[in-house]
Amino acid sequence: MKKTILILGILLSGLSVNAQEIEADRQRIDVNAFINKTSKTPILIDVRTPEEYREGTIPGAMSLNIHSDDFKRSADNLPKEREIIVFCQSGDRSNEAFEMLKSLGFKNVSQLVGGYEVWREANEKRGNK
Repeated sequence: MKKTILILGILLSGLSVNAQEIEADRQRIDVNAFINKTSKTPILIDVRTPEEYREGTIPGAMSLNIHSDDFKRSADNLPKEREIIVFCQSGDRSNEAFEMLKSLGFKNVSQLVGGYEVWREANEKRGNK
């Protein structure tokens, strides 16, 4: 009986060491760190018309027409703690969107200088389409 308990104890201690080694190799992230990590990517908002958006936009941008009746309501559903970058064709509508988002309580809002047109030209110069 003592031999059985001794052997069982040795086996279990080996499993415990093995589990600790596996645990040491595993990278873990807590919820707060995860939220911070995933919130690093800004929300990119194309405030042009749906037609302009369909003709071409910056990859990853969502369409939210500044002149639509839904703009404020849709914008209000966005997370206020995230970085937001707005753009239009050349800058006028994104300036309007910038001001409206600020008035809705968004703190981290930027406007893409020159808008989609300047981005498209710069992207083409780099050989991207």
